[in-house]
Amino acid sequence: MRIRKFCWVLTVLCIFGQIFCGCVGNTTVDEKVLRLHVRADSDAPQAQAVKAQVVAALGCYLQSELDGADSFDETVRRVEKRCGALADIASAVLRKCGYGYGATAELTQAYFPEREYNGETVPAGTYDALIVRLGKGGGDNWWGMLYPYLSYAPSAQEELTYKSLIAEIVQRRF
Repeated sequence: MRIRKFCWVLTVLCIFGQIFCGCVGNTTVDEKVLRLHVRADSDAPQAQAVKAQVVAALGCYLQSELDGADSFDETVRRVEKRCGALADIASAVLRKCGYGYGATAELTQAYFPEREYNGETVPAGTYDALIVRLGKGGGDNWWGMLYPYLSYAPSAQEELTYKSLIAEIVQRRF
């Protein structure tokens, strides 16, 4: 009877170990990716501050407009149809804050260095991207992901962090 219980417990542990170890360490995105890149006009503190406000405004808009888009192609179609509105939203934030320059938004391909979003590593490479340029677009920038949805800040002040208690326990033990 004891051996039977031991085998049962060992089997259950092995099954859970397979499930959890399969989730831990899988830190690369292997599917199609749509990145978001908001480029500030310059590195001046004011240009960086208004960039954060633009990111927040775009986040609110995109969150509702991309709701239910469950594939790369659907996300790209929705973003493509809204590039004009995205440029208008960014330009409106800039005008409201007293800046004389506007914004542009385009879907293109661009090179990105390796980047980590909420524990997922996206390797360096050329990706489809929504590029939003504020003015000249020559300053520090903000990066996010529109598909798959790994990171997108809903406001300039908040930063979302997703955690898995089980993955943390497994990582501590091994």
